[in-house]
Amino acid sequence: MVSKFPVQGTDQKPHYARAKAACAHFQIARSTLWQWTKSRHGFPQPLKAGEKVTLFDINAIDAFLKAQAAK
Repeated sequence: MVSKFPVQGTDQKPHYARAKAACAHFQIARSTLWQWTKSRHGFPQPLKAGEKVTLFDINAIDAFLKAQAAK
């Protein structure tokens, strides 16, 4: 699933992945990913693609983490 809109704050297109793949990419536990969505202000929220399918934008999360590290 690809959107026409670039990731907020970057010139990259969204790269959507399910929670398992996103966690593998960032080397974190699924519980950590879900905790970030609930507790970190400004964290890119997941996209509900179906009843049992939730997608995370890898590029947006990466941009968010880089911005947080730069602070």
